Amino acid sequence: MPVVQSGAMPSAPANAVALPIPTRAQLDAYNVNREGWEAITNSLYDSAAYAAAGVTQLSFFNLPVGQGTGFGGGTKTLSDTNMTLAGQMPANQEFLIKSIEVQFQPTTPTVAAAMPASLDAAATAAQVIINDAYIFYRSGNLNLNIGAKSYCQEAPLMKFPPKAYFDLHSALAASTTADTKALKTGFATARGRPFLMQAPLRLVSNQNFGVTLNWPEGLQAIANPARVFVILDGVFYRRSQ
Repeated sequence: MPVVQSGAMPSAPANAVALPIPTRAQLDAYNVNREGWEAITNSLYDSAAYAAAGVTQLSFFNLPVGQGTGFGGGTKTLSDTNMTLAGQMPANQEFLIKSIEVQFQPTTPTVAAAMPASLDAAATAAQVIINDAYIFYRSGNLNLNIGAKSYCQEAPLMKFPPKAYFDLHSALAASTTADTKALKTGFATARGRPFLMQAPLRLVSNQNFGVTLNWPEGLQAIANPARVFVILDGVFYRRSQ
């Protein structure tokens, strides 16, 4: 059995990468209970309903968990937003905005006849869900306000593609002309380079901020109701425990 001298590292296989073992004094760098701040990869997100008749404006980050109306019909939960205060970060919390994305979720709440895959004799399910996404993303503008200033004004909403999205590729051919129903599939979303903030923006504690989606050009009606998420991706800072 090899003898390891005090302060020396045990021998390792030739193909292994030797990792130094932190000393007792160095452990503070990895401690979750320490003075100062810690940073974690996270996002700020909020959602709102988009009526089939269209809307002139949607506001985000102004209703925290426990307020407003969430996806399930009750007040907002963590599935709808992770805001804990209305329009601001709480004390001892800050956020660095590095990118902005807008996610459109068609047929929400569920419209069974217009889901991404359905049996449809009239062959309309696929085109409805695709057209709804196109109508939403082709127009409108986004405005990010921090304090009394706007720090991002861009249009159309297609400039803010989501990094995560539902993807579908399919093809179908009917076997006979007597078929009365066929499986119709279709989904669409904005795609492209994420909207990255070349100069990231810092949200400090108790600084008011918000995002609005605006359609001054008029209502953009879609076939079925939908849900919209606005996601500020970046780094979340908080006081250590």
